[in-house]
Amino acid sequence: MLARLRAFLRPPRRFPPTREGWYFLGATLLVSVAAINGGINLLFMIFGMMLSLILASGVLSELCLRNLEVKRRLPSTIHAGTPFLMGIAVKNEKKKVPTFSLEVEDLLEGRAVERRCYYLKLPAGRMQETAYKHTLPRRGRHRFTGFRISTRFPFGFIRKSRDIVAAADVLVYPALVPVPETIIRAGLAEAGRNQTPSRSRSGDFHGLREFRTGDDPRDVHWRTSARRGRFFVRECEEETGRTVLLVLENARAGENPAELARAFEAAVSLTASVALALIKKGLLVGLKTADAYVAPASGPGQAPDILEPLALIQPRPQEGGARLNIAGDTTIIRIVPASPAPRIEVEARAAAKRTA
Repeated sequence: MLARLRAFLRPPRRFPPTREGWYFLGATLLVSVAAINGGINLLFMIFGMMLSLILASGVLSELCLRNLEVKRRLPSTIHAGTPFLMGIAVKNEKKKVPTFSLEVEDLLEGRAVERRCYYLKLPAGRMQETAYKHTLPRRGRHRFTGFRISTRFPFGFIRKSRDIVAAADVLVYPALVPVPETIIRAGLAEAGRNQTPSRSRSGDFHGLREFRTGDDPRDVHWRTSARRGRFFVRECEEETGRTVLLVLENARAGENPAELARAFEAAVSLTASVALALIKKGLLVGLKTADAYVAPASGPGQAPDILEPLALIQPRPQEGGARLNIAGDTTIIRIVPASPAPRIEVEARAAAKRTA
């Protein structure tokens, strides 16, 4: 309790003068020297007024920084190298005094980010929210340690600021890269060759069959029906239900560390991008690395399950391959770090076969 009281009475502050503030301080010093040397009462009065402005600037700026609550609105998904919006909400908990000209900087690992949020006026008891755009260059965990709030109110002579502790960990997913359509088509082709197609109104065209009771009239192929004198309907291969397992080779040995790092990051980004592309198509997508295994599943909830281990994965020394029993027919898309571009291998495997 005593420590909180001391922090409240004498919280840490920074108050460097602005460029205008340095000019004003220089002018104040010159007036004081002239007043003392000349003994002119008018100069003493001007000197006192200038000192009172400096004092008022310190007091009013301190009132602006008091009793503020700052919260961070984290985005749901952050990818390395992709701009995102970070929401900052500020509440003025003072009962009567508003806050003017407030700047809020987010502190990332103790350092202020480049962008700032600005609030012209924050009335007493009110909350305002804005956002800034930022980009994190690398995947993995990042820690936001707090906020730095500052103001130049009322005269712009000083920029008084103080830090607020508000820690938050953010997991940055791998960078997204364009996925060649040939990779997606190759994976779907192997899945279709190894798995039984089912009737669907979407997906690749599979063939024609005669109309049966219960079929959707919208699936009737009118040209063939008119030529043969009886109704025929289209059948498409349903992409939903196909199983694809992405295998990222992160156990490597005997390569240049710098070259391996570049090739490995490219492979991780490609794996994440392929996974999202296949999930959007409704496939059952899984992930296998030397460190983790994510069972194949579909739906939007599968994306963070795959992206999280990819965000934290690191290359490791090559060891003996682990066995993995595959339940049902599965298409394997193996991504191997290589220079100048990752090597991709697509194959279809039946149940209970070995996957490294």
